[in-house]
Amino acid sequence: MANEMPTVPIVVAGPCRNLLWPGMIVVFLGVHILAMLVTVWIATRDRSFAIEPDYYQKGLHWDTIARQQRTNAMLGWRVELEIGNDAGVLGRRTLACKLVDKSGAPIEGAAINLVAFAHARGNERTSVVLEDCGEGVYVTACRFARKGLWEFRLVARRGRETFTYTEQIRI
Repeated sequence: MANEMPTVPIVVAGPCRNLLWPGMIVVFLGVHILAMLVTVWIATRDRSFAIEPDYYQKGLHWDTIARQQRTNAMLGWRVELEIGNDAGVLGRRTLACKLVDKSGAPIEGAAINLVAFAHARGNERTSVVLEDCGEGVYVTACRFARKGLWEFRLVARRGRETFTYTEQIRI
């Protein structure tokens, strides 16, 4: 027994032990940052998310919009929108608009601009100018990429008169 070496317990006290708690904090912060980045990515890739263009300015100029609504009522113009059933090679359909005054007489010579969008994809808007075909009928070819509820916003100008109209149609 005299030749035996005494056993001494080895105590490890080094940098690994001192980094455990700060390392856990760094890992938790990293997981939190990763979760926030994934959340932002999911929130911004949704194509159905839409914001009304110039909504703040429209709110500020509500008096102008109310005045236009009174002008629309005074003019008494009526609009009939009709969408053709047959789609062309590019998926375009005929969009016809009949514009008449309060007595039912056709309104000719108006410049008509139309904005159309599906409610499911409100950010994907189509702007078209309708061509005058005579007798108050205006037409254009328009692509309706999806079925569902569509909103049509029309602005008709003839001389100094401006008429606005909005209609929702299920396609």
